[in-house]
Amino acid sequence: MKSMLRSISLAWEERPLSIIMVLALFFRVLAAVFAKGYGMHDDHFCVIDYAQQWLKGTLSVIDKGDNVRSLIYPGLHYGLFYALEKIGMFDPQAKMYVVRFLHALYSLLSVYFGYKTALLLTNRTAARTVGLLLAVFWVFPFMSVRNLIEFVCIPPMVIGTYLLVLNEARGGKRFLFLAGAFFGLAFTLRYQTVVFAGAAAVVYCIKKQWASAAWYGLGWGVSSLVAQTISDTLLAHTYPYASFVNACYLFTVHDDSGYPAGPWYQYIGLLIGVLIPPTSLLLLYGFLTTWKKHALIFWPTMAFLAIHSMIVNKQERFILPIVPFVLLLSAIGWEEIAGKSRFWLKRKKLARWSWRWFWGVNAVLLCVCSVTYSKKSRVETLSYLSHKPDVRGVIIETQDPTPPLAPLFYLGKSAPVFYLTSAKKIEALKAEIDSAAAGRPNYVVFLDQRNIQRRVQRLSGMFHDLRFEKCIVPSFIDHALYLMNPKHNVNQSSTIYKCE
Repeated sequence: MKSMLRSISLAWEERPLSIIMVLALFFRVLAAVFAKGYGMHDDHFCVIDYAQQWLKGTLSVIDKGDNVRSLIYPGLHYGLFYALEKIGMFDPQAKMYVVRFLHALYSLLSVYFGYKTALLLTNRTAARTVGLLLAVFWVFPFMSVRNLIEFVCIPPMVIGTYLLVLNEARGGKRFLFLAGAFFGLAFTLRYQTVVFAGAAAVVYCIKKQWASAAWYGLGWGVSSLVAQTISDTLLAHTYPYASFVNACYLFTVHDDSGYPAGPWYQYIGLLIGVLIPPTSLLLLYGFLTTWKKHALIFWPTMAFLAIHSMIVNKQERFILPIVPFVLLLSAIGWEEIAGKSRFWLKRKKLARWSWRWFWGVNAVLLCVCSVTYSKKSRVETLSYLSHKPDVRGVIIETQDPTPPLAPLFYLGKSAPVFYLTSAKKIEALKAEIDSAAAGRPNYVVFLDQRNIQRRVQRLSGMFHDLRFEKCIVPSFIDHALYLMNPKHNVNQSSTIYKCE
């Protein structure tokens, strides 16, 4: 045991990047295998469901050209699903194993180039901390295998930042042009990243480094123009940047009243909580001290945070793109404080315990989140029905006025799905089924188990027999999130009945 620990310690000193990458890969593969389902609405319905509908030829938005997102990312999934079906892989869960594994590998780019960036900016000790944070920060493996564009845009942002720092260290127009190109790719994935990229250009202008700003801007322009031409002109049959223009228009006139709102300081509080207090306070203090020395990263990060803090619609996922940069500068800033501050030089034990607390809590959260099956009851319900060869149609019943959107991708077949809500009468459901001319549905899914017998009785007049099949409960984390915020985390049990 002692010899093994010595070997690990020696490897950590001699080959830290190798250990960091192995840890990053291990937890991401763990998440790819066990963290099934989807995290939020957008990472399924705006990507996976989008691509599958496109593949089936039922996606009208492609022809109308009124989309507000780039089609590059869902288009890649379209191509992947097409290839998988060509080799005989039609099972939705099997497809998603492939998707999650590819995303796990892709996310390693952030870890590798984040470490390399830190190595250019600071000493080896701080760089190792940065690499470790990017590899095993508790939320990263789980998010790495999600189809959330707020996280998928991070690798090109990190690579772009690395190239900017590399230019500062070595000089060279090609680094600036390539940096701009990677930020242009990040923009194509998530339009809001233009704030981060634009702030870096402003920093160059403030320093009167006009040539640097020009080469950087040229790289961004060429990259984004090519990507947007593919997305909007070739795929959506409109003009380059049409989806970006539509998104800006929607943002300008859209009523945010249906979305989560919060005070201007909400994201600051979120960062304090996510970075594990009270250590998070030390980390964020370290981040703030880098404003001058590492301006090319600090000010774009602050600009992104400030703009999103001013927007009424506040969702946690919106600031995911800057979390790696907060961690990067926090670790670098804290390392400099701990080595120079008289206060902390006299209190090294307190600093050590702060980090031990951080890594201890992080380890627990990491192990839980990396195997969390998100939206389990919704996904497993439809996966269960996908293996039933006799499914003619499905009724989804809920006591709520509006039902949560069902991830029909996991049903894996074209059986019609009807919704019965508390605001909908049985007669209206009958009329809807009759007008569909697709045969009577023979499965009913009751969301939530409250008053289940009364609700079964409500439907008994439509069917000769209603027989219980299976009850699928949410995962532990889903249930906990539902209890904390039932309005925005609708994770309910699903009870399946077969009917005749």
